[in-house]
Parts: sequence; C-alpha cells; structure tokens
Amino acid sequence: MNLIDSLNWRYATKRMTGEKISEKELETILEAIRLTPSSYGLQPYRVIVTENKELITQIYEQSCPQVVLQQCSHLLIFKAKKRLDENYLEGFLREFKRVRNANDEQIESYRKKIHNVINNPAINTFSWTIHQTYLALGYATFAAALLGIDATPIEGFNPKALNHLLDLNEEEEEAVLMLTLGYRDAAEDRLAHQLKIRKPLHLLVERL
Repeated sequence: MNLIDSLNWRYATKRMTGEKISEKELETILEAIRLTPSSYGLQPYRVIVTENKELITQIYEQSCPQVVLQQCSHLLIFKAKKRLDENYLEGFLREFKRVRNANDEQIESYRKKIHNVINNPAINTFSWTIHQTYLALGYATFAAALLGIDATPIEGFNPKALNHLLDLNEEEEEAVLMLTLGYRDAAEDRLAHQLKIRKPLHLLVERL
C-alpha cells in the first residue's frame, strides 16, 4: 500500500485476533518512535513494550476495560516526564556533543536555549512533554499502518491505577498514552467495514 492507501486502510481497531506481529515489525515501529520529531531532540518520554498477558489483564481490570487490550499482540505504554532535571539535560548534551562533535561554545548555546523553555514559569513542562509524546504515538500509528498492522491509540484509562501497576514514580513521570498492536478481527469488529468519517480537504485546509 502507498501512503494514502495505508491511512485510509487504518482505523482504531476495536477487536483483534491475538495473532502475533513479528519481532522485525515491532522493531520497525519502535525505530519510527525513536526517529519521531522532538523539540530540541530531547525525547522527554519513554515507551514500555509488553506482551505479558498477566500484566495486560491487570491493566484491563484495574485501569482500562477495553477488550482490545486482551486481544492484542503487543501493548505500548508511553510515559511522559513531568520535569527535565539537570541530569537529564546534561546527559542529552553529552550525546549531542558526541554525535555532532560540537564544541563547548555550541553546547553552552544549546543549553541556554533549552533552559529558556524548561525554566520558564509560564510553560507547563508536563503539558509540553505530553504534547511531545503524542507526536511519538502518531509516528508509531503511521508506521504500523504502513506495515499492515492494526493499532488502537488509547488515552481513556485510569492513569493513577496504571502508574501504580507499573510502579512509576509520579513525581518524575506518568503513563499518558497506550497503543495496542495486532491484527483486526473483521468478523467481530463492527467498525472494520465502516467508512472513515473525515472533513473534506476544502473544509480542513486554508490556503493564505
């Protein structure tokens, strides 16, 4: 499928077959997440990948009672950082220096630019990192579609319960999004053969 055909084909799958996707396909989706655009390249999020049925059942029972969770091949859980401390920033800058062979002056200039954001009291850091995380979710969903793999983005869950299940330090990070990966059960999913509802382009796009 080409790009547009893939996007027309995909939908938020509600029923899956339980069939496993390959490790190679999973790695491709994770690489798409790694290559997602991120403000300053900071990637202020991490992704948990699980196919652990016991954990997924606990998530289903305690945080998100959506049937597709128990039918998916893999579940991705996106965690957003609540703040970017100096250790995180300096670790990023060391990698920036290594990859780009940047000099100290360039590093200091970049450090100041980032500080202007993360130390700005007018900016809600957690809101900013969540927006960054949504970009990663979008790239994962798109990559899955190009591979012919179904995906269901999920944000309607009890984050407190999920954070507890994952033993997250809520002062540092929180689970903000999930994505199921697998293959649609077209016979059981009422949405499998429904037409996609989207605005026509002329109502969505303004050319100035």
